[in-house]
Amino acid sequence: MRERPGPSFSAEVITSTVWDAIKGIPGVADLHRNPLQTLGERVHIERRGPVRLAEDEAGPVLEVHLIVDPGSDIPAVCEAVARAGATSLERTTGTPITHVEVHVDDVAAAADE
Repeated sequence: MRERPGPSFSAEVITSTVWDAIKGIPGVADLHRNPLQTLGERVHIERRGPVRLAEDEAGPVLEVHLIVDPGSDIPAVCEAVARAGATSLERTTGTPITHVEVHVDDVAAAADE
């Protein structure tokens, strides 16, 4: 007998859940979106956003693409993002996240003093 599938979550819900969990972490400036992703969001075509939930042979994998603040301790930021993102997503979906990949795609411009 097959297991009954759980609820389905849209990419927007996944992204919002993770962003709410990580936006207050020191060093996190924003999620990284390329211009085509932004266009895709406007015309509602399928895209690969800054937060992705996929499945591999070990189970659910969370992928987060970030922009960090200049001068940040990038390994510490990534570790905090991975922990907070996975914990929040597990609470929302009820599925343990087996692996988290945090990608730093850009460093925010330094604010003029």
